[in-house]
Amino acid sequence: MTYKIKKDPIGDIPKAQLVFWIITRIALIICAGYSFIHGDLVMGFESVFCWIFSHLWDLFQILGNGSFIEEVPPLSQTMLNVIIFIGIVIGSYGGWFDKYTWFDEVMHVSSGLACAVFGYDFAVIIQRKKGQCAATLAAIFALMFALSIAVGWEFYEFLMDTLHGTNLQLAKPGEETAMFDIAKYRNEYGYLGLFDTMTDMMMNTIGGLAGMIFMIVYRNRKKEEK
Repeated sequence: MTYKIKKDPIGDIPKAQLVFWIITRIALIICAGYSFIHGDLVMGFESVFCWIFSHLWDLFQILGNGSFIEEVPPLSQTMLNVIIFIGIVIGSYGGWFDKYTWFDEVMHVSSGLACAVFGYDFAVIIQRKKGQCAATLAAIFALMFALSIAVGWEFYEFLMDTLHGTNLQLAKPGEETAMFDIAKYRNEYGYLGLFDTMTDMMMNTIGGLAGMIFMIVYRNRKKEEK
């Protein structure tokens, strides 16, 4: 089969979602430019990386070459863009991670939900040639997918802390841990780091469960409308 690069089917994206995609992408370009101008290469490249990820659905459609990846619905990209916008634009550049201790938990719940939404539809797409995928199977896959992404994120934080000297897992004193009362964590930053990691995992699980339930209800309702 000859490989063909398609045009981006922008017309298939619901208008409200497309507007949000554009807003997210413009915001990321501004964030990246701001970081590079001020010499913050880590945040600059992180913004660029997220900008690329905000085009994931478009890349699937253009380069999919008739594969199952083209069937990923725009809703998955919208959920991803929501997480990117909340985490990068509001959390990092808006300073919410530093101002509010609860914001990190909200972020992990949201990311768990978004990953479960993608995982549910992904399971249905993969199974399509063998018949209709049972909602139970898709739901279980959605939850496991969300948890796998959560584990991968904690790997990333650990490696960044180990190799780059950051403090993403809050395992040592610094600006990131200044808002915490270390006395509540046995006066040990190691325990604070463990508490933070496990809380993140639990919040992702809660978000994954919420996303799983949402997709069961949402997709069943779509079937009834047909």
